[in-house]
Amino acid sequence: MVTLSKRRAALLAGGSLLFIVSTLAARAQQAPLDSQFVALGDIDVTATRTEQPLALSASAISVIPAAEVERRGATGLADALRGTPGLDIYSSGGVGTVTPVYLRGATAGQTLVMLDGVRINDPSGTDGFADLGMLNAANVERVEVLRGPQSALYGSDAMGGVINIITKQGDGAPHGSASVEGGSYGTVHSRVQESGSVGDWSWSFAVDALHADAPPRYGYRVKGPLSYGYGVVAGPAPDVSEPTNKLGGSAQLRYRVNDDLVITGGFNGHDTGARFDNPGAFAPGDVYGGFNRLLSTLVQGYLRIDDDAFDKNLHSRLTVFGNNTHRDVWETEVFCTIAYPGDCKIGYEGGRYGAEYQGDVKLGAYGLLTFGGKTETETLRTTAQDQPGAADQVTLSARQTTNSLFAQHQFTVLDRLDISFGGRMDATGGVKIFNTWRTTAAYRLEETGTKLRGTVGTGAKAPSLYQRFSLYGDPDLRPEDSIGYDFGVDQKLFDDRLTLSATYFNSDYNNLINYGYAATCAASQIYGCYYNVGRSRIQGLELSAEAVVFPEELRARLSYTNMDARNLATGDVIARRPHNKGSAALIYTGVPRLELEGRVTVVGANPDTNFNNATYVTTPVVLPAYARIDVYANYKLDHGLSVFGRIENLTDARYQEIANYGGLGRSVYGGVKLDW
Repeated sequence: MVTLSKRRAALLAGGSLLFIVSTLAARAQQAPLDSQFVALGDIDVTATRTEQPLALSASAISVIPAAEVERRGATGLADALRGTPGLDIYSSGGVGTVTPVYLRGATAGQTLVMLDGVRINDPSGTDGFADLGMLNAANVERVEVLRGPQSALYGSDAMGGVINIITKQGDGAPHGSASVEGGSYGTVHSRVQESGSVGDWSWSFAVDALHADAPPRYGYRVKGPLSYGYGVVAGPAPDVSEPTNKLGGSAQLRYRVNDDLVITGGFNGHDTGARFDNPGAFAPGDVYGGFNRLLSTLVQGYLRIDDDAFDKNLHSRLTVFGNNTHRDVWETEVFCTIAYPGDCKIGYEGGRYGAEYQGDVKLGAYGLLTFGGKTETETLRTTAQDQPGAADQVTLSARQTTNSLFAQHQFTVLDRLDISFGGRMDATGGVKIFNTWRTTAAYRLEETGTKLRGTVGTGAKAPSLYQRFSLYGDPDLRPEDSIGYDFGVDQKLFDDRLTLSATYFNSDYNNLINYGYAATCAASQIYGCYYNVGRSRIQGLELSAEAVVFPEELRARLSYTNMDARNLATGDVIARRPHNKGSAALIYTGVPRLELEGRVTVVGANPDTNFNNATYVTTPVVLPAYARIDVYANYKLDHGLSVFGRIENLTDARYQEIANYGGLGRSVYGGVKLDW
């Protein structure tokens, strides 16, 4: 935990940034506009399934552009998303470990993650969550974080919001880059990217490789006793290395047949191998033993056809897609099968394939009508061993198909009021058909640079394959559902050099799927089952600010989230939903060819749970507040060559995102990059 003086220093740094923004922005009023800053406001986003300028969107949305993704995503995409308002990411021990993401307090399974418009939530996961820990940040054009219920447009899993990862499209003369980096914890990272176009063909591709000799995951830099080895030990974790290797690749190829028809093919592949710890083992030697390891892969491909017809008044898009997630887990002292508890391997394989059509009809003065349908099949297959080295046995095989229809109408009234409303129907085999809807409105006062906006809608999530068909499942589970709203204001000042944003949100969740003993459990489910009962309410406030303090010299960004997430059945605060969280950054470009960024992240006290291996009792704990400071630097030499470096956790703060899994200490990295 960071000391009190460090915490005060971090808070003072955030307050100083706000003071700089409010008092010095006026000094930049007469100077030339910072083109790099303003470009973000002109980005087209897909919050309504159709591209529109970010300034016209009524949704609460954050965009992380390519430059920021590349700067902060050296070890993976998850790090590039940290600090986004309303978003929480939790890692059980750093690079290579399973890393779920939560939007506005919704569970990881209620947060939809898409890669080039295709859902990548894992069908083999307990609740179908997406693991950001296996994704690298190469070849990413931008990431859109869309907060609030989005099921009316994007279907199941979008109750809390949508994270849409968009890879680069080739454009212009061929260009690319290659970089290599090294640093603390034996880290070696290399990346090659290229994109471009020739005639009617365009392409982009990237390869990203990372190796790190990670420290022990459980108990690292944690003060106090740890629970493992069938007891409570004094700690700390032993001095062992847990190697991690990540390899990722991305490719996109486009062919323009004519002015109206474009064909695009895409491929993404990610592979992660990592050691981990098993604090649930009885024998102390098995907790940090080399047998505990994880191999995860994600492979995705799609073919997309875009066609314009009727003088470009109808745009049609047909996408055929498929992806596969595979996880092999070697772990000590687990039940591979009911008959054999011991050291063995368990395999989880989730598949997805389907097709989606979307049509966009221009209605002139009456706006834009979007409609479409989708069919998607998910599969789940688990395997286990009776004993180490034995042949794999299939322990579960299941599938379910969801057919969907959706429609949305967007229009503008009096050139100021942008309105949209839409709905969706999803039918999952064996699950009750569920309908969702959403409407948005944004009123623009361009004379004052003000936008008032609000959204209201419902969300729904079909039960996962594991929740329905596993040993603990119930095939008749009902979909989880929610209703939520938000309203906010965006204000631009000083000739758009300062942008302020504030959003209040509220969501009520019902029919949440819990695990435990219930009347619906079968007689054979002696360890409990999944059942519908949970209710929760999540509400809060999101604030952000971006400013050009001195054009072409100094920029600033601030974000803050206040959130209250409660279980309505018990009144308790939901674990891993900190009440206060924020970040602040200063970006300095006043010296030619040099860019410096300092960033402070502050997280308030965070409720969590702690498992005592000796007593099998889970007790609530509160993880202390902490502040973390990171510094980034990049200097451009001649002939496309750059040198860069970063220091993470500058003050060597001790902190935990998950109980008993400590964050890395002060880390230093540096490298070179060649652009062509």
